[in-house]
Amino acid sequence: MASEGTDLSTRMSAENIALCHFKKQKVAISNIIKASFPFLELLRDCGFIDNKLYKKSKKCFETSSSQNEVIYNVLGEVEKTFNLSLLKALFSKDIMETYPGLKDIYETFKKEIPNIELFLRNDGEENEKRRDIQESLEQGTVDFGNNSISGKTKKRKRTTMHTDDTVNFNAEILPVTCGKMMGMLIKRKLQRGATVKCIRTEDGNWFTPKEFEVEGGYEKSSHWRMSVCCGGRPLKWLIENAHLPEPPRDREKKPENAEKCKICGDEGKLFKCSFCLIFFHEYCHIPPVEPERKDWICTFCITEVSSGSQQHASYSEVLARRMGPKEKSNCVFLLLKLYCHLEGNIFRNIPHEHYVQKASQCLETLRTLDEIKNKLNGGCYTKVKGFVLGMNNIFQDPKRYGSVLTEEEFKKYFKDVFVIQ
Repeated sequence: MASEGTDLSTRMSAENIALCHFKKQKVAISNIIKASFPFLELLRDCGFIDNKLYKKSKKCFETSSSQNEVIYNVLGEVEKTFNLSLLKALFSKDIMETYPGLKDIYETFKKEIPNIELFLRNDGEENEKRRDIQESLEQGTVDFGNNSISGKTKKRKRTTMHTDDTVNFNAEILPVTCGKMMGMLIKRKLQRGATVKCIRTEDGNWFTPKEFEVEGGYEKSSHWRMSVCCGGRPLKWLIENAHLPEPPRDREKKPENAEKCKICGDEGKLFKCSFCLIFFHEYCHIPPVEPERKDWICTFCITEVSSGSQQHASYSEVLARRMGPKEKSNCVFLLLKLYCHLEGNIFRNIPHEHYVQKASQCLETLRTLDEIKNKLNGGCYTKVKGFVLGMNNIFQDPKRYGSVLTEEEFKKYFKDVFVIQ
């Protein structure tokens, strides 16, 4: 017991030192974070900030002229509930690779707390112990060696699921199981609803959560969110703690010839363009579909019809144009072309060998496209040139090789839509 008390005292001392040093480094850290993704997403997904603050900070970052001030204010909020788990997330491998300047900040923490690596490594184990104790308290039974304290709630004893500490619940691709079935769940697809095939098995087949549950031997179950598990956690827990929207349950049997979204190739709740009669998910389309409109026309049709009335121009003249409504519409058309190619063609046909690696690259590219889309919608690109430079960063990144259109293909689309001589 004395040893345990000493360890706790040492840990608390380390946290106090780390907090003091964190306060001193907030300005330096805020100057390093030049892109909001994945920094703000990490703080939200790990529970350091709530979704309301995340959305507000994300919007301010995209529109503010003082982005480092936005990050500084966010750091001020997380400081209020500071603990070593924040540093573990902040100095994780993926984050430091995205923001290399954080490596120098980490070195300053190591000087202040020489054994900080030990504390950060043990932090996950400490958090798991606290969760186990809390769950035992909720059940009314806490085990202290050979003794136990029982309460009235013992009658409603629950079985605590074993959780796999190696599972990163913040990842875009998660291993899932249900009975005899094993697969990989794609968060991005799950967000589109429960009727979307978002789970891929080793043989390359895709399943909705309910279909996956049936294949796993739970066809009589009416609670697929509990039967499908990730790292021992029920899918319901994942939806609630990974800030995923609750996918709606579709109780009606889908027809065999169900239509699919033009962009992602998935089924689900779709809306049909009244001109070309092609289907889209509400948020796959740019801008989002207006469900209440009866005669809704997609961006592809609007752009193709209006392109005939455009005057010819040179490439340099187009780049120098201000981002007016017509220019923005053309850029949206180009974005949709890339989303179609990446989600509808590349992503759906990745072979099983090295699937997680290749699929992760695709999802990373999709997140970058999302960032460009948000900047375009938020008015961050004042000229067409800004949009093109953002797209060029994708094409020139060697990690994205094979996951998007080539630069030559993009330029061809660009030339056609802007009617360049």
